[in-house]
Amino acid sequence: MVADYTILLVEGRKPAAEYLAPALTAQGYNINTARTRRNALATVQEHAPAVIVLDSPSLRFSHQRFCKTLRDANLEIPVLLLLPKGEKIGRSTGARAHLRYPFSTKKLAHHIDRLLPAPDETVLKVGEITLDIEHRYVIQGKRESHLTPKQALLLETFMRHPGEILSRAFLMKQVWDTDYLDDTRTLDVHIHWVRKAIEKDHKSPVYLQTVRKKGYCLEVPEKE
Repeated sequence: MVADYTILLVEGRKPAAEYLAPALTAQGYNINTARTRRNALATVQEHAPAVIVLDSPSLRFSHQRFCKTLRDANLEIPVLLLLPKGEKIGRSTGARAHLRYPFSTKKLAHHIDRLLPAPDETVLKVGEITLDIEHRYVIQGKRESHLTPKQALLLETFMRHPGEILSRAFLMKQVWDTDYLDDTRTLDVHIHWVRKAIEKDHKSPVYLQTVRKKGYCLEVPEKE
């Protein structure tokens, strides 16, 4: 049930009628609220929310810097970023998902539910990609592919950080537990095989993209 999880809703000052907390509470969510960056980070430390919702239009601080602070502290809490109508989303946002105004409470709840921990923690789903961690197979569309342990761990790492640029150093540390970067051919080979599993054409990747001089990014187009 949604009430089993705490949602941190970060909203700045705005007319009382526009606050989202009452509507989400009525939907059965356990909501904690914060108005400032400092208050939000303190609440994260105290209550460990399952999802953070950032209401970008009302905030007086950078949502990119806030998400970076979470990453730097190794707090892998999914962030749902609410954006003004028409505003474009960049790769560096750090948020797991986004939603543009205007939207209904039902649509907001749907986006939150997608970010809540799955009942079966061995299954990850991001967009149209589903990864069964325990059995090491991935489903993309109607295609199912089996992965080696390292391929599965590499894809899992990307799926836990969708939309984020992950450096080669970060990936080598997460998957191979090494800081050695003089030879990353092993990473290149595994990127190749993961692409073959999730891409329609692995030579022209749509999902797992190379970001020159920075690393790789799992881009998952979001249906609104």
